[in-house]
Amino acid sequence: MEPIPALNQLMKESHKYILTMYADGSYLHILLQHTEQRGTIVADRLPIRPTQASLEEAVFSQPILTRAFEKVFFIADSTRYTFIPNAFASAEDNPRYFNFCFPDSDGTAVSAELPHTGAQILFDVDTERLSFVRRTFDRPVVLHRLAPMCEYFYRKSRLAYNAKLYVHWGSGSIDLFAFNQQGFLLANSFAIHHVNDGIYYILNVWKQLGFNATDDELSLSGDHRELRQHIIPLLRKHLAFITLTKFPSTPPTGDESLPLPLRLITAYL
Repeated sequence: MEPIPALNQLMKESHKYILTMYADGSYLHILLQHTEQRGTIVADRLPIRPTQASLEEAVFSQPILTRAFEKVFFIADSTRYTFIPNAFASAEDNPRYFNFCFPDSDGTAVSAELPHTGAQILFDVDTERLSFVRRTFDRPVVLHRLAPMCEYFYRKSRLAYNAKLYVHWGSGSIDLFAFNQQGFLLANSFAIHHVNDGIYYILNVWKQLGFNATDDELSLSGDHRELRQHIIPLLRKHLAFITLTKFPSTPPTGDESLPLPLRLITAYL
């Protein structure tokens, strides 16, 4: 892979930028955001295979990525994760919680703080990948992909008095985040193969949490046209208060070409 000029032209000013990376198995997504001029961003992506060697090759193909930055975030994905309230979380106890929930994990347990939400997310990362990230980048903050989304939706949920279920509807999965006035209730992700799968998960969570079908709010994000035409009409048979999440147009939140965890990384800044 050749160096990308738009990224590497910032070599001498890397300390003025925040670097965020997200490896989703097909691409290494890269986002550079200026620390003072938050609207100044540079974003690109590198094709990778789902192997550690491919990730390392992609990183080292771009000289700027190993420079010093104001802050570095590396976003990972894992199907093994759980949330712990801050009152119960500690460096000593977090591995015990994680190992109890996922005794079959062969990765390394990582905890990431959700400072606004008031919880921590515990998840595993491939041990070789985590070692590479920590030795290659300067004090990287390793996050689960749900973490920026959870922080963003938590803050958004504080703007009203009713309970809210935020759902991001992707091409093969949905992510759900539930809050009431007491705070954070639930976050989870489900693979879906048909529209009815997503409808089922939404209504099941709604019922389990005891949300009101008239007064509490379901807010959907994703492809708005698809949501309006094929999904919202089905949900309106059961729920009355349904809205579409409108993200701010400011970068990077308004850049729909970026994966949502990168768009919402500003929730951590």
